[in-house]
Amino acid sequence: MSASSRPKPRSGTSTGCRSPAGSSIATSRPSEREPPEDARRVDHPRVLLLSMYPLDQGLWGPTVRITHLRDALARRVAIDVVDGYRARRRGALARYALSGQMRVLDGIYVETSTALPSETDVAFLALARALGVPILTYFRDAYQLFPEYYSADTPRRWLSARAFLPAVRTLASVSSRVAVPSNGLGRAIFGERRDVLTLPPGSPPPAGVAMREDADQLLFIGNARGDAAGGRRLLDAVSLAREAGSSVELTLVCRVGEEPDCELPAGVRVVRAEGTQVHALLPNVMATIIPRPKNRYNDLALPVKLFDYLSFGRPLIVTNCDETARVVRDARCGLVVGDAPAEIADGIRELGDRPFATRRRLGDAAARSAIGQSWEARASQVLDALGLGPPTDRTATTAA
Repeated sequence: MSASSRPKPRSGTSTGCRSPAGSSIATSRPSEREPPEDARRVDHPRVLLLSMYPLDQGLWGPTVRITHLRDALARRVAIDVVDGYRARRRGALARYALSGQMRVLDGIYVETSTALPSETDVAFLALARALGVPILTYFRDAYQLFPEYYSADTPRRWLSARAFLPAVRTLASVSSRVAVPSNGLGRAIFGERRDVLTLPPGSPPPAGVAMREDADQLLFIGNARGDAAGGRRLLDAVSLAREAGSSVELTLVCRVGEEPDCELPAGVRVVRAEGTQVHALLPNVMATIIPRPKNRYNDLALPVKLFDYLSFGRPLIVTNCDETARVVRDARCGLVVGDAPAEIADGIRELGDRPFATRRRLGDAAARSAIGQSWEARASQVLDALGLGPPTDRTATTAA
């Protein structure tokens, strides 16, 4: 968006600037604000997005979600943004609190990280609650509760695993409401607490890229190193499928350092792409794939990439992890297979043997599901949970 086409900040908008290192820092101009005794206005709500990940260091799982939500929220309300890891957040939150900007806040939406919250996060949110600002805190994962995903093999990691539930519940105690991506994760963290909002990832608008009739590529996006996300078993499955006569090839879209840590088998390539750059790959893609091993954690997790895949308009092949399989079955947009390499290979061959019209029909079902699970719908859920009612027209977006 060009500078001339950006919405102009309304009175009382904080402005963002960058430190020499490029990190977001909180700034404000209190003198420009309306000097109200009660400055909160329901007709033009202002929301603070507190992201415990930096939003200026590229797109990957968590930041894809947060960036989409930030943009969708900004089309409804005025937003301030504080983002970054602990050290960066400490200074930004202190400046935000001292600036008096909380007087014009109508809500705070918090996106937590895998790392534990800092004492500054808790203190800032407690202050906001004391001032009557509603807070919705989203907990994205709980790796520390699952030894198969989180090895407490150093003193620091051991301490993180032990402190996880107390820290999370402390953060929840200073929040008006809490949210999780799935019911299963909510039960793992909060037990049977009834006021947990289920807030799955959303889908971008359908890409609208046609599939070539001779498309033979599988597409995997994410960390393919090791087998935590199923990378190793996916390579084995593709090799087995090709040995059985399939012409399938595999494209891995990975960040630097997330490539397989072994020699790539025949028919496998690694490319760099993010966001809509992936769309250029889609004409030759016959299916997207999530080969995660089935275990306690993966049964209750919902990968962000699952909802990105829906928007690509391609059939999905997913392993039988409970929450992921449920989405695909409900949408009728692909195959659910076992998590062994041979079972994944069978699914690859089965989809490749189906008529092109069938693969296209499955892809169309994925695109329809994406429309029904948009980031716009997720943003509306956030605002409803904050008590801000129907979304307003487009207002200002700022970085604090």
